[in-house]
Amino acid sequence: MRNPTKCRGRTAALLFVVGAGAVAFPARAQEVKPTNSDAPGDLALDPSFGLDPATPQIAALPGGVTPAFGQRSLSEEEWRFDFHGLVTAPMNMGINSRSNNGMTAGPGQSNLVLHAPPFVPDDLETFSHTGVTPTTYAQLNFSEANSIVSANVSIVARQANVSESFLEPADQLGITDVYLSFLPPLPNKRLRLQAYVGAFATRYGSPGEYDQGRYGTPLIAQINGVGELVTLHYAVAPDLVIMAEEGLHGQTNKATTGITPDVWNDFADPGVGSTFVAHGHLGVSIARKVTIGGHYIRAFSLDDRVGPNEPDGRINIFAADVRVGMGRLGQFYGAYAYTSALQARDLSSVISVLNTQGGPGLMNEYLGPNSGGTGSLSTVGGQYDLSIGRLVSYPVPFSGDGPDLVLSLFGMFTHVTSTDPTVFDPNITVPNPTDPAMRMISTTTAWNGANKLKLGAEGTYSMLSWLAVSLRYDWVDPYMKESDLGFSEISPRIIFHSDWQSTDQIVLQYTHWFYGSLVAARDGEPPMYDFVNVPDPNMISISASMWW
Repeated sequence: MRNPTKCRGRTAALLFVVGAGAVAFPARAQEVKPTNSDAPGDLALDPSFGLDPATPQIAALPGGVTPAFGQRSLSEEEWRFDFHGLVTAPMNMGINSRSNNGMTAGPGQSNLVLHAPPFVPDDLETFSHTGVTPTTYAQLNFSEANSIVSANVSIVARQANVSESFLEPADQLGITDVYLSFLPPLPNKRLRLQAYVGAFATRYGSPGEYDQGRYGTPLIAQINGVGELVTLHYAVAPDLVIMAEEGLHGQTNKATTGITPDVWNDFADPGVGSTFVAHGHLGVSIARKVTIGGHYIRAFSLDDRVGPNEPDGRINIFAADVRVGMGRLGQFYGAYAYTSALQARDLSSVISVLNTQGGPGLMNEYLGPNSGGTGSLSTVGGQYDLSIGRLVSYPVPFSGDGPDLVLSLFGMFTHVTSTDPTVFDPNITVPNPTDPAMRMISTTTAWNGANKLKLGAEGTYSMLSWLAVSLRYDWVDPYMKESDLGFSEISPRIIFHSDWQSTDQIVLQYTHWFYGSLVAARDGEPPMYDFVNVPDPNMISISASMWW
């Protein structure tokens, strides 16, 4: 599920940021001249009858300190304002036919049907997600910092209002991250300490060197919450660094029994309790080429408001990963994660395992609706990236300002154990099983013991400073005991950009899916598997992206 957010809080927060920019920056640009007998035309602003309308509507901070909003810093020459972001806006067109779904075109109807968004098995929260279907995304990051502390705010949206046929508030995430980052100077130059305090997301198990990998899925977990994270690096030797990290995260709101789950609140679940996540990590970096890490994450809920007979839930995650930078021979990442869940139904989306949201999401996709949130996942995955241009140019460094071929191999496997005794069954009634237009699902696809596997490969050839071509292939088998639930896909792309190493691109893409007879996509609000309609076998997409 998408991160829930309240419209009123988001609007107030956005007005605060706009108001702060309108008032704070002019205050820094000019000083108010004091009134004196030599300047009778100047009027003093103090004393005043009240606060400036743009002053934050909060009480004094702890300790009785009230900040002078918009006041110049005493060390202003050291402060710096930064603005970074990423935007991507695609138009996706799913192509299908009425006859593919056992229907006959009527008067005034075409057999050809077009869907936007495409009706395909590429939902982010499912194992079948590959990420080949581009999605709208915008993130704007603002920071004000000096050498020791920085204040950071992120604004995120997963939809553009101008392209929606109806407004989805849950996709307009608004202000998502609000936190301070501290990097204090230490007397021992071998030590480096960094601390984050506030509301932010932490991801572990990202296969990409600078992103979440080709699947866009952290293999270990993602923690979304408010709290603290402290990281310590100690250089034992120039080529040997020991790393330690700990964090504690919680949440700032909870759905009460008076809330009706609906589209506007992303189907808020009153049965989910207040959730906290404590985690610790140890690792070592060798010659800045090999990084090995061990991870322990514990999410738990001890909330009496979820129900008098509801047991306390928890999720424990034990994981290890390795990243190897092999220079001209490429980059490799691999991870193993064991997720143990006990009565995790009441855990919120503060914890996210394989892109699912909290305990309910883990049940819906992996453990089964009758598991109560009890079961386990064993996940192994990895990614290997190789630049042929960098390989063949050795020993001359490759600067990226010429033709290059980048290859990537990636995969992921998950084994599920569950206490749910039932099978993955849509419970649809088929009045005529011999009708080829009606599909039935095998009863062998049990939740317990399910094995899930997906593999992929991608190659991108940059032939000109403004042109590249790419080809991607994915094979997905979400239930290996039932091959009819699996599928594969192939996606050729043409990529336009303004220069060899520019940060902008326009992508033209075609994707064709090869479906097993029982493949289903999720549809509706809230999303549910639709085993009646056949997913779109084809998609055409055009998307524009830029990052800075």
